[in-house]
Amino acid sequence: MSETTGGERHAPEARPRPAAQTEPPKRERGGGGGGEQPDQDAWMVTMADLLVLLMTFFVLIFAAQDPLPPEKLQEAFGQTTGVFSMFRTGFLERISVAPRRDISQDLVQVFLDEIGALDVEVIQEERGLVITLPTDTFFAPGSPALNRRARTRIDQLSSFLAVTKHRIRVEGHTDTRERVQPPYPGIWELSVARAHRVMRRLVRNGVAEGRLALVGYGPAKPLFDNVSARGRARNRRVEIVILNRRNPRP
Repeated sequence: MSETTGGERHAPEARPRPAAQTEPPKRERGGGGGGEQPDQDAWMVTMADLLVLLMTFFVLIFAAQDPLPPEKLQEAFGQTTGVFSMFRTGFLERISVAPRRDISQDLVQVFLDEIGALDVEVIQEERGLVITLPTDTFFAPGSPALNRRARTRIDQLSSFLAVTKHRIRVEGHTDTRERVQPPYPGIWELSVARAHRVMRRLVRNGVAEGRLALVGYGPAKPLFDNVSARGRARNRRVEIVILNRRNPRP
């Protein structure tokens, strides 16, 4: 309350108001001056330089070999896009100019990822690199007839296999109970016929016949037991085996 003197009323003293608080001005990213924020994407420049140097390094290592013509490599890669698109030519040069080196699982997996081949399995074994085509996905039941997906996938694999120089063995496998459609008398003949269809498709797409061998194992080499339906489905397959260098003949 205000005090009075001699009947006079005095207005209370005005208290100074605190200065209004304002937020400090935000520094704009990439602005000038000493407060400039670092570029979060700057590492990509260094990474790109490193990858280019690595690619050049591999090309120089194998330069003394006998590489395929550039137009052949370009045809094999086509116009697909993906994470590894900028390194495709160097990748195919590596597998085509080194006929005496075993092809690693990682190299093939890069190619399969590039074409989106989630329906194809690749594993490294002592005999070589095994690319597995499940017959339930790629063949008609009890028949060697290739469906549309099989033709597309084998054509894509052919572009990879055509530029390698390794021996290749195409193997047909069945389970113990698969019902066979005429004119094939049994599961052994069916396993051979399926492998033959795959091999002929590879040859049609540029894989040299002299590099290929064909075999039908029927149910003799199962991966899983033939008791369960799941196990039998996994046993029905065609395998494309890229043989290691210690296997001179397919």
